[in-house]
Amino acid sequence: MQRRAANVHHSHRLLHHHQVMYISDPTMSTCSCTQPSKGFGLDWDAPFSFHDSTVFALLGCSTTSSPITTLPMCDSEGGSVCSLLYSCEAIGRLSLPITTCCVYTPVDLGPSFEMDLQKLQCTSYSALYGFNGQESNPAGWKYGIAIKYKFNYNNDYPTLCATCEKSGGVFGYKSSPDKAFTCNCPDGLIRTTDCFYGGTWSHGSRSIPWKAEALSLIGFTWFVMLVFV
Repeated sequence: MQRRAANVHHSHRLLHHHQVMYISDPTMSTCSCTQPSKGFGLDWDAPFSFHDSTVFALLGCSTTSSPITTLPMCDSEGGSVCSLLYSCEAIGRLSLPITTCCVYTPVDLGPSFEMDLQKLQCTSYSALYGFNGQESNPAGWKYGIAIKYKFNYNNDYPTLCATCEKSGGVFGYKSSPDKAFTCNCPDGLIRTTDCFYGGTWSHGSRSIPWKAEALSLIGFTWFVMLVFV
């Protein structure tokens, strides 16, 4: 994920079975707090995309010079989100007209994967990933940004991952610069292909040590083969 200026985005919930991660931006405005922000972005090569539930609302945008006034960036059906956000005490005390709010429609953030509020001439933004069954009560909304893991440009499930999982392993990637594929196997070994015995090891690395009983059994098997063959 991208860190813009001194902003750090914190992950506060991760759902592995849905491949969704929920993150929060300390500079983001909510119904209970409004503050200036420089925006939000993802690294262009980050393996993430925005979940369909994510809604971005730009706040305090210039009504005369902001690009959102001339380009089709705002959702025509996002007026209710803006009006409800502006009804919050923290935002309402700024006395901003509703026309300064825009529900940002290109949720992919364009080719740069960046929402630059300085270029858009907006003072802040709010993001939510659910209404929590309280569509008319912005104080009860789920504020934050939902992103999902994206395998590749077409989001096709990698064959290496499928092969690893079929053999009982859990796929992953090394933290090294080459980000090589790994298959984490139940026996504690980390392999480069799958967890079948034909798979190669990843430099002999292990996530947990083998049990002594397993090693003894393998040694005994080789002994019997050498004696009787």
